[in-house]
Amino acid sequence: MKRSHKVLSSVLTAVIMLGMVASVGSAAQVAVSVQVNGKTVQFPDARPYDEGNRVMIPIRFVSEALGATVGYSNRIVTIKQDSKNIVMKVNSDTVTVDTVIHKLDVPARAQQNRTYVPLRFVSEALGAAVDWNQQTKLVTITTASGGTVSPSPSPSPTSGTANGNNMYSTDFAWKPGYTKLAKTLFVNNMKVENGKLSFTLPKEAYGQYYEADGSSVILVPGKSYTYAIGKGRGFLSIDQIYPGRDEQEGYVVALDSNGNKDLGQLFGDVTNDAIVIGPVNNSSATLSEIQKLALGLD
Repeated sequence: MKRSHKVLSSVLTAVIMLGMVASVGSAAQVAVSVQVNGKTVQFPDARPYDEGNRVMIPIRFVSEALGATVGYSNRIVTIKQDSKNIVMKVNSDTVTVDTVIHKLDVPARAQQNRTYVPLRFVSEALGAAVDWNQQTKLVTITTASGGTVSPSPSPSPTSGTANGNNMYSTDFAWKPGYTKLAKTLFVNNMKVENGKLSFTLPKEAYGQYYEADGSSVILVPGKSYTYAIGKGRGFLSIDQIYPGRDEQEGYVVALDSNGNKDLGQLFGDVTNDAIVIGPVNNSSATLSEIQKLALGLD
């Protein structure tokens, strides 16, 4: 799903989920230099590196050189530029750009007290062109007057969809080996009553609520929350890390099914239930269905 943006005004949405320090010490790391509009970006501590033909950068310095501001809390990175935002979680390959979910080919990583992300995605999402010189290990980032290049969206699953272009599927599937959060979040916890969703954020989880306008609020583990369901109500992003593993468990809970074209095609205007998007191929289902499925988990 591509969106048109003006230069340097493209950035945020739901996901992005947690972190533990990812080990990249075994990868062949080569020092990389970065220039933005002809000016060399200074990296005071952690430096960018080349890993498997992908340039990984400490996200803050390049984003700020492109005119964006970067925030970090509870392993969630937020890049803001004007009214646009990018949201990503450490150790997650999911990124939300203005309420559209995208996939990274390499997950965001925590290293040397900095968050590293693939350079090209962030630069293109922030409205800049990227050139990579393999011989000199130099990245050249250039902003231009005109349109921006939007990152590619997640692959579009077709089974159970309204049409072959829908990025979501109704064939919901759990992520094998990653269902701890599902049991504490969906079983005897979340409930919908009188047009409102209520739940307690599990103590081992972290979450964030995103308004339809792109603003967000970080949720506190162990605290109870209530949100209205319906038009313009936004969504929740809830995740849990697994210490010692490279992956995590996470779900997006949409409070406005019609707020997303693809979800609207699958579920219509659901006003008495939330829609849950799972970690496997953007598979989705109503909350009531997810709760039934969660009861069968071991």
